[in-house]
This record gives sequence, C-alpha cells and structure tokens, in this order.
Amino acid sequence: MLAKKYHLFIKNLKNNQIKLIMEYKLKKENHDFWVERLKSNPERQVCTNDVAFDDVEDNEILKRLKDNSSILEIGCGNGVLYSKISKKIKNFSYLGTDFVEDLVKVCKKKTSSKDHKFIQQDMTDINIDSFDQKYDFIISKRAIQNVLEQKLQLQTIENLGHFLKEDGVMILVESSADAQNRLNFERKKYNLHEIIPPFHNLFFDDEKIKDYNFNNLKLMEISPFASDFYYITRLIYARYAKEFLNEKTSYDHPLEKIAISMASNNNTKKFSQIQTYIFEKK
Repeated sequence: MLAKKYHLFIKNLKNNQIKLIMEYKLKKENHDFWVERLKSNPERQVCTNDVAFDDVEDNEILKRLKDNSSILEIGCGNGVLYSKISKKIKNFSYLGTDFVEDLVKVCKKKTSSKDHKFIQQDMTDINIDSFDQKYDFIISKRAIQNVLEQKLQLQTIENLGHFLKEDGVMILVESSADAQNRLNFERKKYNLHEIIPPFHNLFFDDEKIKDYNFNNLKLMEISPFASDFYYITRLIYARYAKEFLNEKTSYDHPLEKIAISMASNNNTKKFSQIQTYIFEKK
C-alpha cells in the first residue's frame, strides 16, 4: 500500500509572496514518466497506447461541451483533446493546465488565439486564488487519477469546484477501481492475470466519491460508458487470445476494433474501467 504522506513546501515568488507547493507520493516519478512518454512516442500515443479508445473517451467530453462557453482543462497533456475541441466547438475560451512543463510547451504551439491559453499548474496546488474567472465546463481525462492519495484526489475535485459557474458542469473521465475489481473477479475464473493499475495511477473509489460531502459540488452521474468495450476486450478477447490463439492481446486485433464499434451500446454496466463522473455546482 502506498504511504499516505505529503508535505507543504514554501517557494519565494518575484513579488515576495509565498506559495504552498504540495509534494505527494511518487510526484517526481510521475512527472518523469510523462516527460519520457513525450520524448519516445508519436503525438497520439503520448498519453495512451490505445489510440482508438482514446477517441471514444474524448467523445464522452466533446458531446457535452457547448458553443460560446468557457472551458478549463485539468491535465491537458500534449493537447490532443484541445485540438478536437477547437474543431468541434465554436467561439469558446479555454485554459489548459498540466504539471509537466514540457507538455505545456507542446500545447502552446497549437494555438494563436488570445482566448486559448496553457499554463504549467499542479492540480493539487489549486486554491481559490489560482484562476481569475469561473468556467462553464471543467474537464479532465485520466488526469486526477495521477494523484496517488485518495483524500488529495477528493480535495482537488473540491477545489476545482470553486471555479465552476453556477450552471456549470464538471466532466471527469477517469478510471474506476470498482469496475476494475469486477473485471478482475471475472478474469480470475478463466485464469487470466490480474489487471493492475500503472504505478502512476490511483483509480477512483466510486463509493467514496458518492459518499463524499463536497461543499460546492453535487455528483449527478457516474456513466459506465465503456463497459461493453472492456467486457469484450478484457474478457472475451483476452480468453480468445490465451485459449485459442496462444498469443498476447493487441490493440490492432479485429476484436479490439469490434469492441470500439460497440463501445457506446451499454448492454453491460459493471465493467467500465473508464467512467465519466459528472458534477454540477451545488
């Protein structure tokens, strides 16, 4: 089990103010992991190896955004989602944040709009003074799960809620520990290996999210939009590869492509390792 330890450090700023800097478990290792991913992968594979499913995740956010809105993206990575937003949404203002400066530098090259900005910002350092406006939409995609401390994850969501407009919506596409446990329970029946989160992720505890008393947010929905996809790829295809093909699974296999085409059917509900957590202002 990861130790639940983090410390506050004080950093001097040019205007002689002080800023509290949060240090938490494996923060440096997490940072270095993403720097290396940026150096060694093509653009679409910096933040994920499964490019086809990445599009499905992005659509979970894109379908909820509206024209003429303001958007704050937490964990903007190398700007893949931002580029899609730019093509789909009209007349929007945007602020993208990421705690990896190398990623932010890549993002800045993707826009010339004065209404679209990117900054280096650790989400755990966000407080009521971090931004000078409130937003119609606050979004993240597999970003908050990089904080390896559950209470700090919840507090980060709480702090972000301060910057949501009264009729705003927070859309978090993040990984679920509960759904992964259900997948692993089924996989064990067929002698498939346990799926373990990468070292830099702490998947969401759905019950803790449901039970947490957010001061300025209300959890409206947890959408298991990818349950069919995970059922097909992590159970059916995984069995087929092991029992009949005697090979490792591949993102290029036809069953992966079939699963992508059926990802939004929602015939199953409990296997969605990636889910959409939707909050509104309380």
